[in-house]
Amino acid sequence: MSVPVSLRYRPDIDGLRAVAIILVVLFHCGVSAVPGGFIGVDIFFVISGFLIGGIISKEITAGTFSFYQFYLRRIRRIAPALFFMLMVLLLLGYLLLSPLELSQLAKYSMAVFLSVPNMLLLKSGDYFSADADLNPLLMTWSLGIEEQFYIVLPFILLLAVRLRRTMTGVVLLLSLLSLAGCLWLTPLSSTQAFYLLPTRAWELGAGVLLALWQPRPVTGRLASLCHLAGWLLIIGATLLLSHSDRFPGWLALLPVLAACLMIGARSPLNQRLLENAPMRFIGKISYSWYLWHWPLLSLARICSDLPLSIWQALSICAVALVIAWLSWRFVEQPFRRARSGTRWLIPGYCASSLLAAGAMVLLWQSGGLKSRVNEAVMLGDEWKVAAQRDPCLLDYGATRPARDAQCQPQSDTPAIALIGDSHAAALAANVADYARRQQKPLFQLTKASCPFLLDATRAMPQKPQHAQQCLDFNQRVLPIILSDKIDEVVISAFWAAGLSDQPGSGFRSLRDPAQDNLQALKSGLDTVVAQLLAAGKKITLIDDVPTITLDPLRYSHNRNMPLRRSLNSWLSAQDGAALAAERTQQLQMPNASVAELLKDYQQHGVRVLSLQETLCNAQGCLVTHQGMPLWYDNNHLNPYGGEMALGKNW
Repeated sequence: MSVPVSLRYRPDIDGLRAVAIILVVLFHCGVSAVPGGFIGVDIFFVISGFLIGGIISKEITAGTFSFYQFYLRRIRRIAPALFFMLMVLLLLGYLLLSPLELSQLAKYSMAVFLSVPNMLLLKSGDYFSADADLNPLLMTWSLGIEEQFYIVLPFILLLAVRLRRTMTGVVLLLSLLSLAGCLWLTPLSSTQAFYLLPTRAWELGAGVLLALWQPRPVTGRLASLCHLAGWLLIIGATLLLSHSDRFPGWLALLPVLAACLMIGARSPLNQRLLENAPMRFIGKISYSWYLWHWPLLSLARICSDLPLSIWQALSICAVALVIAWLSWRFVEQPFRRARSGTRWLIPGYCASSLLAAGAMVLLWQSGGLKSRVNEAVMLGDEWKVAAQRDPCLLDYGATRPARDAQCQPQSDTPAIALIGDSHAAALAANVADYARRQQKPLFQLTKASCPFLLDATRAMPQKPQHAQQCLDFNQRVLPIILSDKIDEVVISAFWAAGLSDQPGSGFRSLRDPAQDNLQALKSGLDTVVAQLLAAGKKITLIDDVPTITLDPLRYSHNRNMPLRRSLNSWLSAQDGAALAAERTQQLQMPNASVAELLKDYQQHGVRVLSLQETLCNAQGCLVTHQGMPLWYDNNHLNPYGGEMALGKNW
């Protein structure tokens, strides 16, 4: 029996897989020479669509397609290596991660077991953000896209045949609609366009179209021209694109077109470049390497005070390559070749996935098995979670303060009001302690990235509506703090965040748009102070904290968890004295001009507090104290840190 052309082994496709995974790995290692290495995933999408789409279409045309056999092959191809990696990763997480980190790993593992990691990752933010580097399952977003695509693709192709439409025409129409959606959504929300199937399906659809239209690769001079153009597109996209570009959008056309040109032809050039033994070997184990390289990099970054060097990252990925070969040899291959027990494989897979997802929910809801760690690690995590869930700190989009009784308590006693942005909210527990000593209730009227200014606001180009929303929010806070309910106002903010060199960004004055950021800040605070003093309110202005350039909470965890302490010592090349240090000089001090501006209000009877006096000295600023963390991220104090910073000033 002859083998259909599109089902025959193509060594050049394994070589192209090798190119894709090498680009992805180099990008994830931080190699600056390949700023656009993330396009490797787009190449994978086209390869996948070509191979799987070709198989489905051939079987449908021959009348031999079976949903059961198709999904059986998908499970054997994807599940064994993925589940093995997840089990090992969860074991490493138990040994290395804090309760909060382990609970987050469990949450994302649940999404992987349910084949929806891309949807959950969408809620966590940008793929290219610094925080994303600390998610060991970030790379599973592409697996989610593929699995969701192959749930619907067989139905689409079968429906086309049933309706007597050509499969090529239907796939082309749907791919064009997906591309149009991608081009429309990327400028509005590149994160959504990046993670969602409807705006990514066209990339896999391009591979399916190639399999339907040109299953047999072209040869001769045309093939050489195709491959030359393909290489130029890959090299150009790799060198010219970067994480700062709005991707995917039209830029994704570059790697997709390149992959189509490479797959649709076979030439002597690619026989030499792609079909040699090393490239075929890497291509065969590319799936397992993709699964392993990122979790190991992420765990290493979590366990290190300092960013990994390029050579450290490359060494870790070399170890991942060895593990990938072992996984391919002893996990992937045996399961793919097995012929017995197929009857119950799909029901067993579905049941085990649901059970595993349920177990992950329990681990997630348990808080990450807190009994494994000491009090410093447990409290550090709890303070961070409490800050993230603060009901009185409203997020972007809000235009009025929270009315919850926790934020605006009912009382006949005049209260203290804490107003400002997240830096003010970070001090809420400490201001509440101060209010209790005064036997007064506390109002907390805070909004993210919204310092309390009048006739001025903070503009953020990445959030065009924020300036007006912040202005509206503060206008609604003003009558509350001018009322008889309040007799003392505490104002704090991330003042330096509003000082920006970017045009149209930072503090903006409504009365005089020509003012620079610092002048606009002074104008806005002048109005605030004047109105509050005229209303007989006592005012406290709090200067800002330093910005720590390392992760203070991880810094603390890396000293309070024994195995992490050892790994950190090796990764950061630090001796015992450095690991015992409570202070760091890796920081940026608050803007001196802002500090002087705030101090000037003392002559008007305003109390101005500095958070630096207790935290910092000539040796640096405190990150921990007596083993306890003082921060929940690099610019927000936790309650213990706030107590340290404010204790002597109140």
